[in-house]
Amino acid sequence: MARDRGRAVVFTRPYRAEVHEGVRFPANDAEGVVIQTQYSVISRGTELDLYTNQMHGRGANAQWYPILPGYMPVGPVVEVGSAVTHLKEGDLAIGSNLFGDFDERYCCAWGGHCEYTVVSRASHPTCAAQRAVRVPNAIDPRFAPLAVLGAVAYKGVDMKVRPQAHETVAVVGAGVIGNFAAQLCRLAGADVVIADLVPQRLAVARQCGLTQTINAAEQSLEDSIRQLGGDRGPDVIIDVTGEPDVLERLLHLPRVGGRVHGQGMYLEPVGIYFPETLFGRDLTLSATCGEMPEHASAVLDLMAQGKLAYQPLLSDVMPVARATEAYQKVHDQPDQVMTVALAW
Repeated sequence: MARDRGRAVVFTRPYRAEVHEGVRFPANDAEGVVIQTQYSVISRGTELDLYTNQMHGRGANAQWYPILPGYMPVGPVVEVGSAVTHLKEGDLAIGSNLFGDFDERYCCAWGGHCEYTVVSRASHPTCAAQRAVRVPNAIDPRFAPLAVLGAVAYKGVDMKVRPQAHETVAVVGAGVIGNFAAQLCRLAGADVVIADLVPQRLAVARQCGLTQTINAAEQSLEDSIRQLGGDRGPDVIIDVTGEPDVLERLLHLPRVGGRVHGQGMYLEPVGIYFPETLFGRDLTLSATCGEMPEHASAVLDLMAQGKLAYQPLLSDVMPVARATEAYQKVHDQPDQVMTVALAW
């Protein structure tokens, strides 16, 4: 069976997703694997930025239409290079982020909604098949791609936030990444509060065991956060909104000597008045974006062990033939949809 071309989701222009046939995929090699996509999950952060013409980067570094979007596919491994030892044919695996040898007619950002996902030296020059991670048998493949978003949260929490059991953590933004970040901090023993403007996201957070919530549409976010930690403010604030003005406001809220972590992608400049924030309050500001295979593997293990709740985070599964409708749904219904999986 030919696996060098096939179907792919394409953003042809702002607010328009289509499925194209005959898209050329990267070549496999001795250090690569080919995954036949079974499901791929839509990211309402990075992907909706590109869907709405909010490009990542500027000038020559920005994306352009038509775009091959996505970075969360899962499916069985159907081809294994001779040098690959951590995967075998038939294993369920997730892959992420295509970097090279894509169809020249398209901007690849990042090719995660394709009929076949190739993870090789051609597509991933620095890591090849190591970018693909085996999915434990205990996880339904519909939900497995969520581990990539969980890995984004894991990277920030594990590498930068490092919550302690005695600390109070406020997570602002209860989307999938924010939900996972809050759960990971709770696993570390921290006292966790999660905030959002959308009641449905907070309802999902409670389904995932995050019982302390702040509805920022009905109560003051600043006042609510200041009252944490015995009215001294939380030890840690994790901002997952991607909104520079929100991050700027949050810098005034943690306890003196506390930490603020920006998790995700800010497309506009962030203004920081140092005397009243980092200097005046002796704060630590950190940021992370993206993830690595080891982070995805760690999240998959936690999911398989039942330590991370994840099923409430997937709002719907739709056939890839309805990709246009799926993106409209994710974009137009933020008060109802966490994310959607495309079934191939």
